[in-house]
Amino acid sequence: MLFIDSNIWCYYFDKSSVEHATIASYLDMILGKKEIVLNHFIIMELAHYLIKNLGPLVGKEKIEIFLGFPFILPTFDHALLLTSIDLLARYGPQGIGGRDATILATMKTLGIKQLVTHDKAFRKIDFIDIIDPFHD
Repeated sequence: MLFIDSNIWCYYFDKSSVEHATIASYLDMILGKKEIVLNHFIIMELAHYLIKNLGPLVGKEKIEIFLGFPFILPTFDHALLLTSIDLLARYGPQGIGGRDATILATMKTLGIKQLVTHDKAFRKIDFIDIIDPFHD
């Protein structure tokens, strides 16, 4: 299982991004072959990015396409909230923000070790492995 950060999805759907070709090639290679995990915050962040940068019609159309992907979306419950807050307190000084803490909590709860991201702050986290298709 892989958790894929929102920045990767933004590059995938936004053909004007410098990272698009590399990220699209990587995701096209793994989609349908690996179990992909997300959380609700990733989806909302992607929706915000696409609607803001591509316009309400194109952005919403792309989000609807995205929601058709076969990904795993665990429920963000009270226990996951508490784990997120604990991880934010632990890793916040290393550059991890609130949304990032929800990613770490989801990964930790489900036993996921690999995070696909372009966010360098995650490289400091000891219990995950980072895959950055743009730099690896």
